[in-house]
Amino acid sequence: MSTIEATQDLVVWADKSALPQAKLLFSQLGAPVRTVPLESSKRLPDSNIFIFYLQGPKPHSDLNSAIKILKSLRKSRDLVVFYTSHYVPNFVFHAGMLVGREIRGSADWAFDLRDVKQLLRTRNLLVHGDWNQLDTKPLDIAAVRSRLGLTQEQMAHALNVTTRTLQNWEKRVGTSQMLRKTRDLRELLGLLDDYVSSSEERAWLTTPSAAFRNSRPIDLIAQGKLRDLIVEFQRLREGQPL
Repeated sequence: MSTIEATQDLVVWADKSALPQAKLLFSQLGAPVRTVPLESSKRLPDSNIFIFYLQGPKPHSDLNSAIKILKSLRKSRDLVVFYTSHYVPNFVFHAGMLVGREIRGSADWAFDLRDVKQLLRTRNLLVHGDWNQLDTKPLDIAAVRSRLGLTQEQMAHALNVTTRTLQNWEKRVGTSQMLRKTRDLRELLGLLDDYVSSSEERAWLTTPSAAFRNSRPIDLIAQGKLRDLIVEFQRLREGQPL
């Protein structure tokens, strides 16, 4: 397993106007982040991970600048990622063709922070910092409910609380028991992040699975059977079929 020391931070290249936004986003990973303007490529940072944040006012121009930087590299990197939160098939197809033609080696695409996290983990890259610190932050119940596609009543049942309690939590009111009550939910969300890509999560949640006696994972969540899903993920982690 290769380890990236604290001196080899996540290096994020972005348009000068997008640097603060990029810093704020990738700092959520709990690792040191260095942002570098795409316009400045005279001295390349000493890092094995390069992320190109294509969120500036001119993404095509940012892409061309990124390719120019990559072509100037004298050695390959462990991970090169092009990040954009706006998935536009034509742009991604064009960009993928351009990258494949212009640079040596390969690059990956990420469309949200989960994609980046998965790419780091699948390559066994450990970034200095506490990856688990996200699990101790206040859980945005409304955002999680939207992600899973559940009603307030279904989410309340999943967590074994009343609908009124859930409504209060979504308003950040009376949350003293929320950390304890959402422990299984947090664990499940972490497993989803590890094993199911964000682009495939909705299909996975809503497709009957033989592992769950042909039930849909989303139905098990709504029924409060979070542990059943967690156990199956643990089997997957141990090399058993899911």
